[in-house]
Amino acid sequence: MGKQTNIKLRGTVENIIYYQWKGIDCIRTVPARVRQTKPTKKAASDFGLAVKCSASLRSSFKYLLPEIPAGRPLIYAMDGSYRKWLQINPLDDKEKIDHINLFNELSFNEKVTISKVLNINILVSRGNNGDVIINWPAFVPINTIKAPGGTDHVTINYVMATQDLKDPVACQSLETKLEIPYNGETVPAKEILLPNVTGRKLLAILGMSIRYFKQGLQSMPVNTVAWKPGGVAGSFYN
Repeated sequence: MGKQTNIKLRGTVENIIYYQWKGIDCIRTVPARVRQTKPTKKAASDFGLAVKCSASLRSSFKYLLPEIPAGRPLIYAMDGSYRKWLQINPLDDKEKIDHINLFNELSFNEKVTISKVLNINILVSRGNNGDVIINWPAFVPINTIKAPGGTDHVTINYVMATQDLKDPVACQSLETKLEIPYNGETVPAKEILLPNVTGRKLLAILGMSIRYFKQGLQSMPVNTVAWKPGGVAGSFYN
């Protein structure tokens, strides 16, 4: 804001406004209009969609997350994964896409990742008719899963969240879990079928967590955050 001297004017001349404020004759310029380019509009649209998708996914995965509500680092990480994925225009792609790195790299817990406590190769693949199949090979729990002292059994929890990117709030989810005695006996190979969870223009993300329970009159969960690993185990589009 500048002050007028000598000649006192009122009104607008091109991009300059002459006016009076608290008895003082003033002058200022009209703010320039910012014209949004197509990339700018797309970035704004992607950001809004990413935030909605991320919030919907966290709601579906609340059973798997070590904290409720999710901490800010996880929120930022999920938002960022969706935003970076949308930047490559995947919604225009008609091909099936399996295991999207931007999602598969997501961990739900900064203190511990699944790979640090689970020493086994679990195959997650797309089956027929929109199915997803989880294949566990045979394993010995005490040799394969790191656990805190006194652990009686372990649960492996899965949630498959399926999103329609045109309506991300309406996220469908399917839950299943394995309960494993924590001992030296071999657990036989197991196949888990998640039926009809993928499809055209749908994004399907499989979340996984490990929870530990101690022996007692009642099974007592281990509530230490450092023993609550979780993350994305698979992702599929189309």
